[in-house]
Amino acid sequence: MKCLIALPCLALMLLSAQVPALCLYISDSYSGLLPPGVETTVYGPFAITSANGCAGATIDASASTGGGRAPQLIIQKQLGASWQSVATSFGSSASYSGSFGTYRVAMFNSDPDVKSYSGIAKYGR
Repeated sequence: MKCLIALPCLALMLLSAQVPALCLYISDSYSGLLPPGVETTVYGPFAITSANGCAGATIDASASTGGGRAPQLIIQKQLGASWQSVATSFGSSASYSGSFGTYRVAMFNSDPDVKSYSGIAKYGR
């Protein structure tokens, strides 16, 4: 008789256990114009937290321009009132894995002319 009561209770306990959430990844596009000689925020800021089951911050940013030298692609993390570069690339993509926080994607155009750009940011949120 005790087994008949214990088995359903055990089944309920196992079924009510919390399952960890999967990390939700957001992919968003951005585009615009890059003035010459100026660092420009092209995406963000955005916050990455543990609220949705992510183990840490993972950011992948990619961009293409209308020609000439590739602009510098920069992933930055907010530290107080300032921004610190955590990943930089002179190619078409930059990636970063690290701690939770607030981030943004910036680009620097070292050419003397305005450039058009388009890109995609993907991050766990």
